[in-house]
Amino acid sequence: MHELIKKHVLNGEFESVKRLMSETDFMEFEEAYISSAHEVESIMFYTCILDMMKEEETAEMHDLAFLLLVYPLSEIEGALTSAYYHAESSIKLTDGKEVKSLLQMLLLHAVPEPVISDKKAFDISRRILKLDPSNNVARTVLKETAKRMDNVVVDINELNRIKNAH
Repeated sequence: MHELIKKHVLNGEFESVKRLMSETDFMEFEEAYISSAHEVESIMFYTCILDMMKEEETAEMHDLAFLLLVYPLSEIEGALTSAYYHAESSIKLTDGKEVKSLLQMLLLHAVPEPVISDKKAFDISRRILKLDPSNNVARTVLKETAKRMDNVVVDINELNRIKNAH
């Protein structure tokens, strides 16, 4: 499938890519798609996703676009800012109830030149912990950002109460 995806994307055969996606488990497709994009690093992979989103915009497609922009295409000017757009769109489409979508934002905080502020990362971490009280990534980001934001105090007892309540 990997080679087929690469061939169809680079030839602009987006309908064939869409057909492959519909015939395959999405996670398997996503892995093959990202792997193909890593090999070639062509903007055509992003163009293909945008083309498919014209027909049906889903959180999964925004998540795939996000992955493309933060991994194989991250060196392209503006890629991380575009990734922010896709993470935000995924959050909106899932009403902020999908931890995966929220974690994408935290990844944009962890890059060498963060795309989101400490305050936004702090707020997103709190949202994640409400959905998944044992999420270590969110817990770590919450603590780190709180330390940097002088005026915010994190009550560890409150965090433990939230964790124990679930």
